[in-house]
Formats: sequence, C-alpha cells, structure tokens
Amino acid sequence: MERPKILLAVDMDAESYADALSRAGFEPVIADPSAPTATDMAVIDCDLAPDRVSAIYQSLRADAALPVLLLVAPETDLPEGVGGAGDEVALKPLPADALVYRLQAMLIRTGRHMPTETGVWASDEAMASAPIGEGHVVSVFAPKGGVGKTTISVNMAVALRQQTRAEVLLFDADVGVGNVSSVLEVPYRMGLADLADSPPEEWTDAAFEQAVSVHADSGVRVLTWGTDPAESERVTVDLLLAAMRWARTHHTYVIVDNHPGYDDRTMAMLAVANEIFLVVTPEVGALRNSAQFLELARELGLGNVVRVVVNRANHGIRMADMETALGLPISATVVSSGPKAVIASNEGKPIVTKFPREKISDDLHRVARMVLEPDGQTAPAAGKSARKWWTRFGTRPSQA
Repeated sequence: MERPKILLAVDMDAESYADALSRAGFEPVIADPSAPTATDMAVIDCDLAPDRVSAIYQSLRADAALPVLLLVAPETDLPEGVGGAGDEVALKPLPADALVYRLQAMLIRTGRHMPTETGVWASDEAMASAPIGEGHVVSVFAPKGGVGKTTISVNMAVALRQQTRAEVLLFDADVGVGNVSSVLEVPYRMGLADLADSPPEEWTDAAFEQAVSVHADSGVRVLTWGTDPAESERVTVDLLLAAMRWARTHHTYVIVDNHPGYDDRTMAMLAVANEIFLVVTPEVGALRNSAQFLELARELGLGNVVRVVVNRANHGIRMADMETALGLPISATVVSSGPKAVIASNEGKPIVTKFPREKISDDLHRVARMVLEPDGQTAPAAGKSARKWWTRFGTRPSQA
C-alpha cells in the first residue's frame, strides 16, 4: 500500500516529527517552495517567515481538498491569504505523538485510509461513492475501565429509543474486551469478526444486517465486534469504519461503546463521532485519566465535541472540583443505584426498563436527552479560548 505523503513545513521538531510519522506509516516530505511535490496532507508552522508560509500555503491551494494542519502559537498572526475553511489548527507546542494522532484523525474525517491498515475500503469505488449518511454518532468513552461506560451506553441507547421511536443502533466497538450482550439480553447472531475474512467488496448492507441483533423489548438494534477475544485482532480499523458508514446511513442515532484505550480502532471511532460522551466517576484515578484524555482530545481538535457524564455522582469528589480539574462543565450526572444496576445487568435488562421509577433511570433518560439537544455545546478549557481569527476556519480548532 502507498504510504500517505505528509508535507512538513517546520523548523523546530522537524526530525522528531519525521521519525514519528515514519514509524506510524506516513512518508514525511520536507517542504520546498521552489520545488513543489505531490502530497496527501500538509503541516505548516505559521511561525516561519511570513513569505515562506505564504509561498508554501499558496502552492498547496491548487488542490482545495488537500487537508492542511496549521501549527500556531497563541500570539501568532497569520500572513495575508493563509488559512480558510477546511484547514485545521493546532496550538504549539504539539508533541510528535500528538501530531501523528491528529493527522490520523484528519485522514479518517476526510474519508481517507489509515496508513497502518489495508485502505481497500476507502479506495474501493462502490464504497467510497456510497453516501455517508446523516445518522448522529455518539461515542461513549472512558480511559479507565470500571466506571460504568457500557451501562451508560446501553441505557442511553434504550432511553433514546423510548423517547424518539427512531432507529437506534448500539455499536459495540470495545474490541477484545467488552460485549454489550453481557448486560443486554439480545440473541447473538454474528459479529464483525465473522466478516473479517471477507474482502471489503463483500462488506455490504446485507452483510452488516446479518450481524445485527434486536433487543426485543425496546427495538434497539445491536451490532457487536464479536465474543471471542482470540479473534479481536481480526477486527481492523477498515472494517469498523465500513460498519460505521453503513450504520450512519441506516440509523438516526448510533451509540458507540468504545474500548478504554488509545489504539487506532478507538481513535477512529472517536474521530468520526458527532459527540463524545466522556464517562468519569468522582474518584482521583478516573479523574486524572480523564484529564489526560481531554488534553489529547484538544490536541486532536476534538475538545469541542466532548461532554462530561459523571457516573456514581452522589459519592466522592465534589462536582465543582471535578469541573475545575477537567476544565469542562459537567453535562450530566448519574447517581449510584446500589444493587439495582447489578440486578438489571445480571438479568440482561436495561436499568431504565427494569427500574423505571428510580432516580438512576431519570438520570439516564437525561443523558439520552442530551443527544437531542444540538445546541448543548461544552465550554473550552478553563482559562483557554480560541483566538478570533480562528472563526475563519471550517473545522475543529484545537484547544491545547
């Protein structure tokens, strides 16, 4: 597979950037305005000489669809004619690993393949020309296990179905570990791992429909990666993204239960989401891990789509202190239910249907209603704000 070419117009950190990009499967190319080269993406340090920045940027604008990442300092003033809709912005300093994550996210958002994967799904004519769909994707994520991420995902999907009667898909992308069918009683048919040996041209609507189970009581549709951890490595980023394209085309809402880690598969599911619901409990370990994730999310340009959901909120650290530590307001809280959550899980029933009159069910319904509030935006990190000239850009400024 051809490695994506990344044009690097940087002075500081050029060597570390090039090394990190090479290890991640990219082909870094040092920018030379006098000898332009074909490239797939570009990174420009806007603190270089203004004439050099302008020359490099204008040489790239012949291809309006070329993804460009502009590295800026808080006091940076862009040269005239540099920056526009479609460009992305990252605040300096940007570590080499964060640059790799950011470019991977840009590849995914623009429909290109990941350099560590086969890339066939994106280049296949039939699939590449298929409509992306208008389904609203909510990725439920927690960097630490055991905080109730799957419980939130399952009950949010069921509550959303109850409130709207729309087509809701619960997408189990916690590859290798999770399985929403362990807490939601649905008949298991097959998982994405069963499609892994098929060529991408066979990842059709019919194939994904064959893998879907339906929760009889609510009508929520469930797509899982599989059940056997030994088969988890067969579920690639390509396959997950192909499933997501199908999911968004055929469902009004897609709720994704993600793996608590930072592998390529999880980053892909976060990058394509309309919203990320970050689940955290009021305890030091979970709070520290969540704060670290928010730093990464801002570096990737995802900080403005994260909403914080505090589970077991009636015990532990105060909400005001959590907001200060995270630099984000808390969007929703869910109380601890004692044994009721355990009883519901053991019976394979959602809490919102097993105990509909309990406070925890009210809280879970409020989490679902957040999905129906398109204007419910989270604030930037405390003390941080995007500079006014960023409003010229069409996509995701980082808030580092």
